[in-house]
Amino acid sequence: MKALSLKNQNLTLCNTLSQPRPASDEALLKIRLAGICGTDLALLKGYADFCGVPGHEFVAEVLAVGDGVNNDWLGKRVVAEINQWCGKCEQCLRQQYRHCQHRRVIGIREHQGAFAEWLVVKVNSLHLIPDRIDDRQAVFIEPLAAAFRIVEQLQFHTYQEVLLVGAGRLGQLIARVMALQEKEIKIVARYERQRALLQRVAASCIDETEVKPKSADVTIDATGGEPGLLLALKATRPQGVCVMKSSFPTPLITDLTQLVIDEIQLMGSRCGDFTHAIAALEKGAIETESLIDGTCLLEDYQAAFTLAQKKGAMKVLIKPR
Repeated sequence: MKALSLKNQNLTLCNTLSQPRPASDEALLKIRLAGICGTDLALLKGYADFCGVPGHEFVAEVLAVGDGVNNDWLGKRVVAEINQWCGKCEQCLRQQYRHCQHRRVIGIREHQGAFAEWLVVKVNSLHLIPDRIDDRQAVFIEPLAAAFRIVEQLQFHTYQEVLLVGAGRLGQLIARVMALQEKEIKIVARYERQRALLQRVAASCIDETEVKPKSADVTIDATGGEPGLLLALKATRPQGVCVMKSSFPTPLITDLTQLVIDEIQLMGSRCGDFTHAIAALEKGAIETESLIDGTCLLEDYQAAFTLAQKKGAMKVLIKPR
């Protein structure tokens, strides 16, 4: 099969990989569309030391299933949780599947990804796609679920003013999700294109220089860079919450004493519940088409990644065939 292969931070097109076969609890998927995200770009710089086929945002069709799987899945349009859990460890027994102690992560950690013609995943990680959601929307389900995760984590907090630092691929989705919560939202958007896209959202765009210290109940860092996190922490009110969406290829060196002095809660936030994202797209509550900058065939991966790496670029999609 055709697939992109990442090795030693070098991405190439490979035509010699064999079509994978599903185990008894797995499904063979035919990839319809996949999206390039910030994590994929970080992998090219050495993040997670991943070697193999990258790509974890995708929509696919079930081609075959293992012996232990119901045939009703055949031909269905699906997305899959990126975390492939064991079902046996302490976290899984507590139903904390996304934090499985032995998890493999599609296209990121010990599991082949979606920049390929076919992909095998566990059936218990699949979600059906309603007919009202087209492929170009469905490819956003994984990152949109990550945006909704913030709402899940803040449900027991009382807050009104929110500052979002970063208006890139994930930041745009977070802005749309937080706008649904009817809170007062300010967004630090660096590029004019980002600001233009945020005109659809009930929020105010500001410059970094306009961020006031200790001015927000909740701050969210979605920049992928240490300066963004530091700006978010600076803007967090005493006893407020700073939500950290960024993951960094190298360790941070920063003074976190202010967290103690102001009793700030620093909250890590990763993957979310796909059902929230699917429901929002099906109802038309979240618009994503404007966030697509282009679609490239798998063979044109170099052009796709060049476009995705441009400053201020949004989602670039890859079509295997």
